[in-house]
Amino acid sequence: MTEVRVPKLNNNDTEYILTEWIVADGEQVEPGRPVATLETSKAAEELLSPQAGVLRHLVEPGAECSPGQVIAQLLPEGAEVTPIVAGQRPQSGPIITEPAAALIRELCVSPQEVQALGLKVVRRNDIEQLGGLVRTLSPVQRAISRTVTRSHQTIPAAYTVIKVDVSAAMREARETTRQLRMLVGLPDLLVSAVAKLHKDFPLFFATLQDERTIRLADTPQVGVTVDLGDGLHIPVIRGNPAVPEIARQMAAFRTSAQHGTFRQEDLLGANIVVTLHHDEGIMLAIPIIHPGNVCALALGAPDNGVAHIGLAYDHRVVNGRDAVVFLQSLRDLLAP
Repeated sequence: MTEVRVPKLNNNDTEYILTEWIVADGEQVEPGRPVATLETSKAAEELLSPQAGVLRHLVEPGAECSPGQVIAQLLPEGAEVTPIVAGQRPQSGPIITEPAAALIRELCVSPQEVQALGLKVVRRNDIEQLGGLVRTLSPVQRAISRTVTRSHQTIPAAYTVIKVDVSAAMREARETTRQLRMLVGLPDLLVSAVAKLHKDFPLFFATLQDERTIRLADTPQVGVTVDLGDGLHIPVIRGNPAVPEIARQMAAFRTSAQHGTFRQEDLLGANIVVTLHHDEGIMLAIPIIHPGNVCALALGAPDNGVAHIGLAYDHRVVNGRDAVVFLQSLRDLLAP
C-alpha cells in the first residue's frame, strides 16, 4: 500500500480545498495520472498518482486538507474497494466544505439559497455572508494579508515616481491592435520595456539571499497583477517575448482569472512585478514589494497622454540614483 499525500503547492497557504476526485474510488490508476484537483488561494492544481494501484479515497470532496496530509491510498492491483458513497461528488450543485455544511445546518439555510450563490465551492464565509454574519477573509485575501505583512516587516522600501509621455506608445498600441486584430494596450508595452532593461539593470531583477548576498537572474520574469474582483493574481511573463505575444499571454491570464483556472506554474518565479492601476482617474499607486523580489512598478492611468510610473525598491540592494536612472531608461523606451 502507498499513501497519497498532499504536496506543498505554494508558500502562502497552510490549507487547500480538495475540489474533486478525478479518479473514482476503487479505480485502477497508472503512475503520473491526475487523480484529484486541489484548490489553493491562487490556482487549481492537479494531484498526480505517484505509482500504479487501486485508488482508495480517504477524504471527501470539499474537505480542507494541509500539506503532508494523507488523502488516499494506492492498493495492490486487483484489490476490491467498497466506494465511500458519502465522499462522491454530487450530481449537481456546488461542493460544500465541511465548515460550510455545519453552518448551513446551524442557520437552517435552504438548498435553494446555497444553489443561488452560483459558486463551484461553498465555504463557511460564503454562508456567513448569506446569513448576514461577520464576514471572514477568503483564502485569497488571507494569502495577500500574509504577503503584505511580511513585505512591510522585512523590506526597507523606498519609492520614486516619474512622469512619462505615453502618447506615442498608446498610438503604437492602437496601430498594433488594428494590424493584428488583437487588443494591445499600454500595459503590454510596459511589460516589454521592463523586460528589455534586465541586461542593463540586473540588480532590479535579483533576489536578496541574506544581508551580504544577492542572486542575479538569468532572464527577466515579469509578474503582472490581474484582479477582476475575485482576488489578486500575479501571473508571469517569462523572458522577453515580442509585444503581440505578451498581449496574447495577458489575454489568457485575464481569462484564467475570470474562470479560476490558473495553474501554479503560471504564478511562480516572478523576479520583478508590474502592478496595473490604470483605471480612469488613478494617478498614483505605491506597490508592495513581494518577498523574494527587489522591485515592483506601478502604472497609473494616462491623463492627456501622460502616465505616472512608480518604482518601489528594496533600499538594501538599489540606491535612489540607480532607481532614477532605471525609470529614465524605462521612459526612453516608452517615449522614444
